[in-house]
Amino acid sequence: LVKAADAQWVVRPETDPEITWIAAKPDQIRPGCLYIELEPGTASRAAEMGAQAVIAPSLPVSPGYPCAKCEGDPYDAFCRIAAWYRRQFHTRLIAIAGGDGKTTVREMLYRILSQGQKASRSRWELTGDLGIPETLLGLDDGDRFAVVEMACTTRGSFKRLSKICRPSAAVITGVGSAHIGSFGSREELLKERLSITDAMDGGDPVILCADDPLLYDLNQYVNGDILYYGIEIPCDVTGKIISEDRDGTVMDITSYGRTTRVNLRLPGRGSCYDALAAYAAAELMGASIDDIRYVLEAFRPLPGRLQLLRASNGALIINDCWTSSPESVAEAAAYFAKFDGQRKIVVLGRWRTWAGTPSGPTSKPGSRWRRRGRSCCWPPAPTRKILPAGPPPIPAPGCRPSPTPGRLPATSGPTGGPGTSSSSRRGGRAGLNRLSAMSITIRN
Repeated sequence: LVKAADAQWVVRPETDPEITWIAAKPDQIRPGCLYIELEPGTASRAAEMGAQAVIAPSLPVSPGYPCAKCEGDPYDAFCRIAAWYRRQFHTRLIAIAGGDGKTTVREMLYRILSQGQKASRSRWELTGDLGIPETLLGLDDGDRFAVVEMACTTRGSFKRLSKICRPSAAVITGVGSAHIGSFGSREELLKERLSITDAMDGGDPVILCADDPLLYDLNQYVNGDILYYGIEIPCDVTGKIISEDRDGTVMDITSYGRTTRVNLRLPGRGSCYDALAAYAAAELMGASIDDIRYVLEAFRPLPGRLQLLRASNGALIINDCWTSSPESVAEAAAYFAKFDGQRKIVVLGRWRTWAGTPSGPTSKPGSRWRRRGRSCCWPPAPTRKILPAGPPPIPAPGCRPSPTPGRLPATSGPTGGPGTSSSSRRGGRAGLNRLSAMSITIRN
């Protein structure tokens, strides 16, 4: 491990210790681990908590304590260990990237590939610069497949992570507008996402959405064999919508001359694209059509993604707090329009992280809600100035923390009448990160 990290022993142990865990954060330290000091000044704590050895850019923790010194950024040493560990396995790794739908595609594909064989996947929170190496260090020699979601964080992160992961296949669900504030334009976002293919072999499959104009006709820019999926444009894996309602969609999927009908119990057109991406990747990995159809038809919305909840008084709540881009908000608005009600209320969160400033693409979803028949809208103060004029928002006194997140008890409304209280089961990431613990009480 020390050799893989390109580090040099300063104090070498008398015998090679058995390493059972590699920790890169103080809260991960456990007895028997190898600790890599990413946070300065934490190596001594690792020694006190029973770490077998430490890799750090500084001098030994204490006289006689096993310590190796790495030159430069210790994060690079951590990545080198993860890359070395990845090379010990013949696991076929599928990288999932894109603007929207990454997590849903990851879960769909993982469940399909897990039918009758061993597969692993990245956890919910392990999708960034630190999470991807941690995911690779969790590989097991029994894993035939690994499905890894990659989140776009900074310039160059995809190229660096791709060299560590060495994907056997890649899925890019779209370019989108998420994180555009860090890159300046969708074209720059496209370049970053395509760099995921830099470490792939020329014959490895790259699965792209044909209905995204920026992803079409990219053969000269992608290192890999491109396979397209889509609905609007006939391509390698084509979906045809047979019927759709607020509860799901019936879709015919045609691939390699064979058509399969799938009854999706997932709302929104975006779910159809997610299913097509998972279908294309799973078929390339050798999954049977029966396994693919079984998993897709049994799949239900993930928490916080167009999740339909019902309050004790019969009111419907659409929980889309995990929204992370203006495009997904626009899709939520279209889904919202399929419901009838005497009063329709929209709760919006902060959009600052989408574009860096409250302008540009963030104003378009706001105007969509007005056209979708909302009765009123309650946005936080930073968002109000980018929403179009319309019915007044719910007054602030009607918004208070919920004492029991996940439950929908009956409460008193802001004017003393009966009402409904709701709260999200999970906290949001980019879009609604401040509203996960809020409860909106409305008058019947």
